[in-house]
Amino acid sequence: MHNDIRIIVLNYKRPKNVHKIIQAYKDIFPITVVNNNPDLAFTSKYPVDIINNLENKFCMERWIRCYDYPEPFKFILDDDLIVHPKDIIKMRKNRQKMTGIYGKSGVKTATSYLDLKDHWCEDYDCDFLVGSGIFIRQEYLNDIKPYLLQCGYPERGDDIIVSYLMKKYTGSWTKTVSANVIALPEGDVGLNKHPDHFSKRWEVLQECLN
Repeated sequence: MHNDIRIIVLNYKRPKNVHKIIQAYKDIFPITVVNNNPDLAFTSKYPVDIINNLENKFCMERWIRCYDYPEPFKFILDDDLIVHPKDIIKMRKNRQKMTGIYGKSGVKTATSYLDLKDHWCEDYDCDFLVGSGIFIRQEYLNDIKPYLLQCGYPERGDDIIVSYLMKKYTGSWTKTVSANVIALPEGDVGLNKHPDHFSKRWEVLQECLN
């Protein structure tokens, strides 16, 4: 059991996926499930920590909840992926302040979010990380806590905000790494299915750059 790395995963409308994630990690890492669906409480037969929110606090909640746990490392995971445990442990060993499996580059020349270049499961220094799976050292997340709390709970772009706050206040690189990933059913409830998803993320990015 790697008790120094806590998995934090959000649940909203894909509880079957979250149960698969728990099954994959339950004997390897401590797990927190943050349930943002106030209409349906989340339960598990396994000893994981479950937070049933009374309202949807969107994706920023997963970062805020990192401050509630003592583990020196957190792995923020979307509910449609399972990252191989060995790759999560590898992220700890590479000594980066913040790293992940998916990032974007090309911010300086892009005129819309869709102009940005994807970097998926490859070693690359990106402009920011995308929230699929992000490994972060709690000591550096502590450094940006007052600034993160000021941001509240935006509907989109939590990963962009954290990336740029980390770069500004800790000098962190936002680096992607190679990893073995299993995709879980996305269904029709992903945030990226919303017609304004990418425009909202672009707005957050512009605010971070300014």
